[in-house]
Amino acid sequence: MALSAFGATDAATQSVLNRMPLRFEASSKQAWTARSLGFGVGVNRNGAVFGLGQELLELQFVGANVNAAFAGEQKSKTPNLYFGRDAHSNDTFLRLRRNNIYAGIDVVYYGEGQSLEYDFDLAPGADPSQIRMRFSGASNVSLNQDGSLVLRMKSGDVVQKAPVTYQRKASGEVVTIASRYFPENDGSYSLQLGSYDSSRPLTVDPQLLFTAYLAGTGAEGPVSMTKDKNGTIYLVGYTASRDFPLVGTAYTGFLETPNPHIFTTKLNPLATNQDDVIPYSGFFGGQFGDTVRAAVVDAEGVLYMTGITDDFFFPTTTNAFKTTNDETRKMFLSRLDTKIPYKDSLTYSTFFGGKGTEEPTAIALGPNAGQVFITGFTSGDDYPTKNPIQTNRAASIDGFLAQFDLTKTGADSLVASTYLGASFNDIPNSIAVDAAGKTYITGYTFSYDYPTTANAYQKIYGGGSDAFLTKLDLANKVIEYSTFLGGSTIDRAYKLVLDAQGRVGIAGFSLSNDYPVTVGALQPVNQGEGDGFFTLLDLNASKPLVYSTFYGGSDGDVFYDMRVGPSGFFYLGGYTLSRDLKTVDALRPASALGSTDGLVVIIDPTEVASRALVYASYVTGPGFQVVQQLEVDKAGNVYVTGQTLGNIFDPGQAAPPTSSSTNVYLFVFKPSVPAVVRQDNTGTARESRIRR
Repeated sequence: MALSAFGATDAATQSVLNRMPLRFEASSKQAWTARSLGFGVGVNRNGAVFGLGQELLELQFVGANVNAAFAGEQKSKTPNLYFGRDAHSNDTFLRLRRNNIYAGIDVVYYGEGQSLEYDFDLAPGADPSQIRMRFSGASNVSLNQDGSLVLRMKSGDVVQKAPVTYQRKASGEVVTIASRYFPENDGSYSLQLGSYDSSRPLTVDPQLLFTAYLAGTGAEGPVSMTKDKNGTIYLVGYTASRDFPLVGTAYTGFLETPNPHIFTTKLNPLATNQDDVIPYSGFFGGQFGDTVRAAVVDAEGVLYMTGITDDFFFPTTTNAFKTTNDETRKMFLSRLDTKIPYKDSLTYSTFFGGKGTEEPTAIALGPNAGQVFITGFTSGDDYPTKNPIQTNRAASIDGFLAQFDLTKTGADSLVASTYLGASFNDIPNSIAVDAAGKTYITGYTFSYDYPTTANAYQKIYGGGSDAFLTKLDLANKVIEYSTFLGGSTIDRAYKLVLDAQGRVGIAGFSLSNDYPVTVGALQPVNQGEGDGFFTLLDLNASKPLVYSTFYGGSDGDVFYDMRVGPSGFFYLGGYTLSRDLKTVDALRPASALGSTDGLVVIIDPTEVASRALVYASYVTGPGFQVVQQLEVDKAGNVYVTGQTLGNIFDPGQAAPPTSSSTNVYLFVFKPSVPAVVRQDNTGTARESRIRR
């Protein structure tokens, strides 16, 4: 559970304080304290007392063992120093545990900035019904519609988020248990849990794990978020802020001109040591401003970026395919090793393309070292082809696909390159590569004669614009599979992913009432001014359409990004204009009524319609918000980034700089859904969720 101060300090100061961990020190055997600006915590025999500005809020554990012992955990490198006649220092700790506060139940305190969090750790066989929480100092305590506790204080509301409860099996598998607060007759609150394995330990954990802004006083936006084998997150985007956060040995530590520049930031949001949260952040590019369109990181933390530049001084390397831009706007491909300091980190960088209007839209890595695939669109007749499937441009704008091998140099580093299109405009938006090195591309087309294959799910163009899916074997110059996906008006795909079974998930939006959906879909009809869609295809099946559904409200809704979680669930992000979205277990169940809201949705395509929507939430605040990228880790934690104008977080959490423009936000949360689908002995999937 998490409790945050409502009192707001100066935003620039607060953005620093909210990243600083609370450090607990003993004032006696039965009393410990932790402090930050405008926020203090005292933990004693009865519970905890929070100093929130000029007010006190007390948390009591009813019926608890008042003699339960305290133990500091994760000793801090920094002690608290006291000066004066009795000069001394006290060891400090990042976590504070009280053992056996109830029989078999420990409580663990930790936090950062102006937020205290506490978990209950239950030993095997411990009875969770022992837990009783009572709050004093609040004029009113109530449950809101998303299951959070709202504590009314004179200076504002303090919110304790709905609980997330889980168990970890011996295999490491995380199983989430349904849980909620329940009001008791004596004014306390207990925990009610769904079914769980009482022979294993149990943890009641907070839902919102991390909040931050990557922000300066100018405008910025994220373009890509990916993670390496260690779970480190890499954010890439654009910024015009000279005061954008700079940390470590970035390619360049200053913005050379006021034009927008590329930023590259490396984060470990869940690191317990503050110094490890942002180990690397800075600018990349030439002198006059450059635009990144897509990025991806490999398992070892090497970053690959593509975009466009008209900068004559854009940095290239001697092993590049092309080192000059011919005084025209050109695409680029750059490889940055974040483990190498400063400008030596640039191990490959090249211009690429012809003299027409060209933009890369997506990038992916192949199964072999150095393999990079880029897709996008071009209006040029001099786009550089090599071993092409389609030699010439067929319309004013065609798609393209290029394969590089960065273990080679010069002209040899371009392995294959081809146009992809037909009589009208064709726009690829997303790419994935399988273990055999074959590429899958999705986007949208206005071409009635876009190439389809004999085994296509939909061979006929629907109208308006259709989404498409194309699988290519560049090595053998073959289109293995290609199909339209669309109805009679506008349908556009923005993201493609491959799941563990090799199936293809596609997400985007549709204005068509007749976009293909499957029987038993979560939402079989388009409900508004265009809804998001999620479609799953198995290209090896005789009936390739596995699952397809709309999702949205009475206004416009769009999916921009998608990932496959460890459970096989599909995690989607985008934006909505609808005020009536169906939400489930949401961090934000309702819109804050700004101009545009972000959204995060989790869909289980194996479930019946009434249970297929596993999770759905607004990302909302004043102004506008968009979810542009998301990630999910093995534990089921979801990482969300996008662009916002206005603050989307609660008081006491991260805040943007004062007088800033649009900002990049990042938050990490643990939705109250299973991280992994469980199976009983018959192999039948089973789960327990509380629906509100």
